Amino acid sequence: MGKNTTAVLEVEACPAAPELPRVTRGLRREQEKRRRKRARVEGATLIVGLDLARKNQAATFQHGPEILSRVRFQAKPQELKALLRQAEGVRTRHDLERIVVALEPAGHYWKLAAEVFAREAVDYVVVHPLSVKRAREETRYTREKTDPRDGDLIAQLAWEGKFTEAMLPRSRDEGAMDALAREYMLVRKASAAERTRLTNFWDQLLPECSDIFEETTSRTALSLALALMPLSELVVLSEEQWCTRVRGHAPGPIRISWARRLLPILQAAHADPVRRSTEGLPARIRNAAQRRMLLEAQKQSLRTELLRLYASRAESAYLDSIPGSDPFYNALVLGLVGDFASYDDPRAIVKLAGSEVNENASGDFTGRSRISHRGRSLLRSAAYQQARFLVRRNDDFRARFFALRTRADRLSELQAYVAIANSYLRTAHVLVCNRQLYRSEMRSKEGRG
Repeated sequence: MGKNTTAVLEVEACPAAPELPRVTRGLRREQEKRRRKRARVEGATLIVGLDLARKNQAATFQHGPEILSRVRFQAKPQELKALLRQAEGVRTRHDLERIVVALEPAGHYWKLAAEVFAREAVDYVVVHPLSVKRAREETRYTREKTDPRDGDLIAQLAWEGKFTEAMLPRSRDEGAMDALAREYMLVRKASAAERTRLTNFWDQLLPECSDIFEETTSRTALSLALALMPLSELVVLSEEQWCTRVRGHAPGPIRISWARRLLPILQAAHADPVRRSTEGLPARIRNAAQRRMLLEAQKQSLRTELLRLYASRAESAYLDSIPGSDPFYNALVLGLVGDFASYDDPRAIVKLAGSEVNENASGDFTGRSRISHRGRSLLRSAAYQQARFLVRRNDDFRARFFALRTRADRLSELQAYVAIANSYLRTAHVLVCNRQLYRSEMRSKEGRG
């Protein structure tokens, strides 16, 4: 090159290094949960895998991946202190530091057993039955079930950290709210079944009654049902006697004109030789009406007691700050969830209800997504009822509902209500755990505008 020649060096641009995937908040929470679980079972820990039953118990003593011994014995769940004495002997013999009992939540028995462990200051973990079922098939390639084998699987799953962090209620008030909420939802379901049964019985006995009353659980209709008797006995009564009988079963003011209109229809039904249900069905209608009234009275009693306990809880102020929410369904949700702080993410509450959306896609295939249904169905039902209140009364949730119903891939009405219920559960978790009151998104946008 000459002196006046300028050499231009062309340097190829090096390809940029690929950006490392970020560690999201969700992943950090998941890693922290795994560390927390490992800390409970790692080290010099004796794991007692307990296959719990009403009387016949099977336990496996394990340290790390090694099974130290097995034992089978007869004892009620509330008498498991003897198991802890045996576990203490195994712990001492193998020079271990502490004991952790792993058990499957069998009915209500696990709560009785957990009370024993809590009283003796022994740590315990709960292994999900689905994990045990899957592990049984994966390790043995069979669905064969035996108690000692299940004890082995429970201990192994606990050592691998495959357990939930379920615990007994932290206080008596929390336990009372849980019991009352569950009982209310049970009674509510039974009451709805009696309403359907009552309607079907009336329709079978007297389809013409729909011309007089459509709602078979109204006060007058229930009074008529309670006054029924076999039609062969009823038709001999005069109109005045029939009306007096109906008034005697009335819990309050009724429309006695309905009784007068019903009597000739009952007489015509008795005179019809084709009808076969005029003697037995009145008893079924009367009993269904009595059960319905009893269940409704129980519902009201449970509602009153649940609201009383709810009002004394600090969480009520944050949950009731959601405009349009019904305080009673807030109380039901609080009772069924328990301590919101036990769940480190709002989505955990949705998963607890079993209403999280499960994707169904593989490669080029995209199927229909559905909610898992693997959670507390009672919580899912309570949140759904609350969602219906919020769509009617709360501007934020109403706008969200209509957005879901009108977007390009719009949801059905049921799907949109489930989405609103999930949003409510996440909101409730944030408000309670952060101890803050609800702030309207729409009003905040108007203020910024």
